[in-house]
Amino acid sequence: MKRRTIIRKGLATLVAACAVATLAPSAPAAAAPILATSITLDRSGGFAGLQETFVVKRSTPDGRPALRMVSTREFLRLRSSYQPDNPCCDRFAYTLTVSYRNGFRKTVSTVQGTTTAPQILWDVISEVERVGTRS
Repeated sequence: MKRRTIIRKGLATLVAACAVATLAPSAPAAAAPILATSITLDRSGGFAGLQETFVVKRSTPDGRPALRMVSTREFLRLRSSYQPDNPCCDRFAYTLTVSYRNGFRKTVSTVQGTTTAPQILWDVISEVERVGTRS
């Protein structure tokens, strides 16, 4: 008899704990910000065939707006590549590589004049070219 009582009480406790865990509100995983730690922009091509690299880190003066932009859902949802229908003619090619605090890395590439690339991508490219350190 004692054994059955202990088992019943144990099961009742387990069920109650599961119910509390199910009802307790939890923050959705998407709500946790994914914070960027660095952005590297490789720009190549153009008429002169240039190759340049721009880097924004947390210590870069005026770099915080770019780091915030690449931490948004809008940027994180970008595909890895946006290419033009016609790859012809002396355009710059861009490759953005972003490192995040949790070890995640995101790379997005595009070519100057690609109309299918979202505005957030062009905004980040412009900002990194403006404030990034050339290396």
